[in-house]
Amino acid sequence: MLPRIPFLRCLVLSTALLVACSGGGPAPPVDVAATAKVANEAKADNALKLYGQMRASSSWDLATTLGDELLKKYPGTVAAAQVQQTLGEVRAKAANQLETRRLMRQWAYNAVPEAAGTQYTAAIASKQPIDSTDLKNAKRLRLVLRQHPQWGQSVYLLLDNATFDCRKGCVTLPVRFDDAPALRMKATIPPTGEPALFIDDDKGFIAKLEKAKNVAIDVTLKDAGDKTVVFEVGGYDSSKLPGKPKK
Repeated sequence: MLPRIPFLRCLVLSTALLVACSGGGPAPPVDVAATAKVANEAKADNALKLYGQMRASSSWDLATTLGDELLKKYPGTVAAAQVQQTLGEVRAKAANQLETRRLMRQWAYNAVPEAAGTQYTAAIASKQPIDSTDLKNAKRLRLVLRQHPQWGQSVYLLLDNATFDCRKGCVTLPVRFDDAPALRMKATIPPTGEPALFIDDDKGFIAKLEKAKNVAIDVTLKDAGDKTVVFEVGGYDSSKLPGKPKK
């Protein structure tokens, strides 16, 4: 009778024979660096797709953030090289988009029901407040565009707690659109006594305003003297004043 072989020994021998018969051998060593690089490239590629989606939707501020993060987290990848080619343009568009939004927020629009229809107004405050120690409680000068169902279209300057001084001649108010030479535009103080100064050529003024980024107007205020006020008008939206001028 043959001696009995312990079970564990039989198992080891069987495994060895199985490996030998199958032609197998020790598994090849894993290239850890190569595997990590492939995984990193895959993550970077996913980030690149999201960056591309933000560019396609003109979400330039989000695209800039995603592009910066991709370059920081996945330097040296193929995706990072592609982002480098477009990120400068994306940053510029993001800055322009933010500036456009800022300019649009400068304007306040209102639509008020009137007996004969609707009054529409667009108002913007001056870039800087009126600087005067004599003018109490003064605020920023406001430029108002108005379309009234009965009175038609108007353009006027308004400053609470102050009165315009026309002794030097508001009849020819100096107005500059961007870097163009000053235009002498006729202006009128209303006889009813409101602290407003109306620009007579409302159509001409608005036509130039719609193409300008800044409008500078020289005015004289009682107890404050001569002032140059600047309005950042580049964000004006003419669709907010849909009424047709009657004059």
